[in-house]
Amino acid sequence: MAADVKVAAISGYFAQGFGQSIVAGLNKAKDDFGVEVKLIDTGNRALDYEEQFNNVAKDGEYDLVFVMGWELVDALTKAAEAYPDQRFIFIDGVLDSDKIVYADFSEEEGSFVTGAFASLMAAKGSAIDGLGDGKSIGFVGGRDIPVIRNFLRGYEQGAKAAAPDVAVDAVFAGTFDDPAKGSELTMALYGEGNDIVYNVAGPTGEGVLQASAAADKYSIGVDIDQCDVAPGHVMASMLKRGDIAVYSLIKDEVEGRTVKPGTYSFDLKSGGVELLMCPQTIDMVPEDVKSKVSELRDAVINGDIKITE
Repeated sequence: MAADVKVAAISGYFAQGFGQSIVAGLNKAKDDFGVEVKLIDTGNRALDYEEQFNNVAKDGEYDLVFVMGWELVDALTKAAEAYPDQRFIFIDGVLDSDKIVYADFSEEEGSFVTGAFASLMAAKGSAIDGLGDGKSIGFVGGRDIPVIRNFLRGYEQGAKAAAPDVAVDAVFAGTFDDPAKGSELTMALYGEGNDIVYNVAGPTGEGVLQASAAADKYSIGVDIDQCDVAPGHVMASMLKRGDIAVYSLIKDEVEGRTVKPGTYSFDLKSGGVELLMCPQTIDMVPEDVKSKVSELRDAVINGDIKITE
């Protein structure tokens, strides 16, 4: 077993959503393995990003440096070239560089199950309190970037597989940092007949969930368990288990399985993504919906269903 493993993590989102999940994984590794952990909050000043990467890499002090946030990609790529011996782990996607370790989540798989769930509920229409007969479901993305498109791709394909007559109405906020914008877009989606809206927008998505309570409609959370943000109105959360990814990579390193540049995948089968139906609303979910969602989830895991590009 490797001794004295030191890790750092760089992000501007440690206090929010997915970032909280990453911090939980780091803290568990710290408790279980005694690794030393340093958190570096980037703030939002892009001019400082390269300097922050240089500072963390220049002395070769850290075995692994976790990086979260697409705004950091340019600085990360430059640092990976400048410090080839430093192992950077980019969480939540795959870039062009072959010098970086990637923790890649199959958000399209989790979103497939989410789309199936939402469309099956929408197809029940007014048989369920709070739902109309609009027969469409909404999606609010943050920025229009590849990882958010992956969510949408899975959501659309899951909806179609489960309830082909239910349409998906998707919009992008253009930002991850504007809850008011998230609320505004969600209210517009409700006005167009989408009684369930999937939040894939980071802090902007707080507005999505709050709007579901204000409008007496429904939403679906993302990344972490968001059932308590608007209890009784958040139907489910699509969990991206950043804690599992971070913890398992550190565990590999500690136990002598050296983490190397390349892609480490976290999918439905590994528990890296999963759909959590909220306890506050699960009693309103019909048994046939639960059964069909479970059936489709298993079909993705065993390869009977492929989510296309």
